This record gives sequence, structure tokens and C-alpha cells, in this order.
Amino acid sequence: MSITTEITPSIDVPAAMPDPSTRRLTAGVSGLYLALYLHYGFFAFIPLWLKATGATPAEIGLLLSIPMVLRILTVAPFSAWAGRNGRVRDAITITAFLSAALILLLLGKPDYAGRIAVVLAFSIVWDQLPVLADAYAVMTVRSHAIDFGRVRVWGSIAAVASSAAAGWVIGVTGIELLPLLVAALLLLPALTAPLLPSDRSMSAADANAEGNWRDLTGDRQLMCALFASGLVIASHGVITNFIAIQLSDQGVSTGMIGTLQAIAISFEIIAFWFGARLLGKRDPMILIRIAAAAAFARWCIMALNPGLAIVLAVQVLQGVTSTGAILGVMLVIAQRVPVRLSATAQGFNAVLLGIALAIVTFGSGLLWAQGIFMSYAAMAILALLGLLIAWPRKASDRRNNLQG
Repeated sequence: MSITTEITPSIDVPAAMPDPSTRRLTAGVSGLYLALYLHYGFFAFIPLWLKATGATPAEIGLLLSIPMVLRILTVAPFSAWAGRNGRVRDAITITAFLSAALILLLLGKPDYAGRIAVVLAFSIVWDQLPVLADAYAVMTVRSHAIDFGRVRVWGSIAAVASSAAAGWVIGVTGIELLPLLVAALLLLPALTAPLLPSDRSMSAADANAEGNWRDLTGDRQLMCALFASGLVIASHGVITNFIAIQLSDQGVSTGMIGTLQAIAISFEIIAFWFGARLLGKRDPMILIRIAAAAAFARWCIMALNPGLAIVLAVQVLQGVTSTGAILGVMLVIAQRVPVRLSATAQGFNAVLLGIALAIVTFGSGLLWAQGIFMSYAAMAILALLGLLIAWPRKASDRRNNLQG
């Protein structure tokens, strides 16, 4: 069953001059993303905090792997429940408050078992936050023709600002207060979400829509988008985990490595800002295909272990390979899935992506031991598989703008 043809109407491209209510909603969702991602830069220091409290390297690895595993098990059921009951906005508020409260328990410096218990509980609620935020944003795309890229970009901006500020702030406060800092920042989305309209009010856009999660799995084009984008995003595993080592071995300074990372993020931001406008009314699967093709080319080039000048040029592709896949799958969900099933679709997406990332994260270390060429060649194969999955199967797919 295709949920596009059966239960979803088309949506319009964001208007050049949106009405005041749409502008307010755009500002509100942008603010939610900004508030949500401000704590991410501080999370990079969690291993340092764990070490300072006596955790061994093996324990640190275990604790950092817990969210990755729980994301696969818990996100889909909870997000589906929130979406079916029109509680996505409320769930953002509750999970943000609970996350802040749970991480404060670490200030008591619990023992080994206590740290595992706290991280388990924290991960179960914290993992929901980005999925629920994306689900709410996609609902606004469908119901109010919000430009997803231009609201999601504020999450990237917040993450960059947080990463830049975290080291300085921790240098002033000391690493011991890291849980308190993260908790304070988690209160921001908890206080921002209640200011947004309830997602129940947006369900009017699909008042006559029916269907359930089985209709999502039966929509071939939707599932192709989820699988393809997941493979493309996961194919960034080697460059994410080992680019610093690769460049350092070439004698590139840490400052230049940081600059290269900043360039990549900058082009992600540019792509988010202009992506949906450039796409227009064309099929958003095009973005996933372009991302997959660009990723394939990028990993083939990186497999040759190029010098700094070529790496610098290739970093520009981050805006296509990463943002194209993310923006493409979000727009596919917005156009194919009714409001009340948006959170369910986001849960599916999070689970599939989580599985792919877990496999690639684990495998990237094994691949790196086999050499640079083999590592990036494997990532190129993943991108190529994503391209094949996203490629239109027949003439009708090529003409389909996902409008039923």
C-alpha cells in the first residue's frame, strides 16, 4: 500500500512571503533547534569528566556505547506513541526536563554500577529529543509549508557555537561541573517547546487521513528513502572517526584540521539554508541521489590519501553528502506521511540510521587497520548501494513528485 496515494495530500513549496503565523512558527521551530543543540558541544567532554571521576577506559567505552544501543530499541516505540496521541511537543518538554534531572545525578559521583544506571536512564529519555524535534518540524512542513532546511540549520549553528564555547566555559568552571552545565542547557528546549503550537492542532492538515505504521513499511518509495539516506549518512563513518589521524600523519597541524572541520560544517549550514528552495517542487529523492553520488566520488578521492589542497576541496562536498541526505529524507517524510504518523516515520528513520551507524562505527576501526584505501573503498560501496536503492525503478517513479 502506498500511503502517498491513499492517505496523504500534497504540500506546497514554502512561499516567498509567508503569512505572519507561518513566520512565527518558523521562528519558534528555529528557536527549538537552537535551544536543543546548544548542549551538544559540551557532550564532547563527557569522556574527560568520566576519567576525572575514576572511570577506566573500558568503562568509558561501555558508557558511550549505551546510547547507541538504546536508540535502536527505545526510540521507535516512544516516538510512535507520541505521534499517534498528538503529544510530540509535550514529549519534547518532558524528555528534556527528565534528561536534565537525570544527568544531575552524576554530580553525586556514583560508583561503577551507579554510573551505568544513570547513563541507562538518561539515554532512554535523551535519545528521544532529536527524533521528536525532527518529527515536530516535519509536521510544520506538511501543515504550514515551513522550509525545513531553514529551521534545521539553527541546530547546526547551535552545535558549532556550543563546540566553540564549551572548552572555554569548562576551563572557567572546571570539569567537575560538566553535568550541571549540560543540565542547564537541556532546560532550554524544555522551556522553548511549550511556547509552540500543539501538534494536535496541525493534524487538521490530514483530517481524513487513515493508516498505521504498517502503511509506512508498505510504502516502497518511503522505505527506499530511509534505507538510502541511512547508508549515505553512515558512509561518513571513516572520515568522521579517522580524518584527524589521516591528516596528522601527513603532518597537517591540529589548527588546520580544525579549520577543515569548520569548512565542512559551514557548507552543511549553507546547504540547509538553500536546499529546499533550490529543490522547488521536484522530487526530494533527487537530493538523496545527489548526496549518494557525491559521497561515492568523495570517498573514492579520499581513498587515494590526497594532499591537503585536495582534501580542502573535497570538504566542500560535506554540504551535499551529509545535508543532502538529511534534508532529502525529511522532505520525503513530510510529503508522504500524514502528521499523526510523522513521529512514527522519524522513529523508523532513527532506528535504521542507528543500526547503520553502529555497524559502521564498529567496522571503521577494523577497516582502518587494513589501510586508508580499503577503509574509504568500503564507504564508497555503502554510498553506491544508497544510490542504487534511491534510483527510480520505472518511468512513473521518475515523473513522481510524491504528490499522490
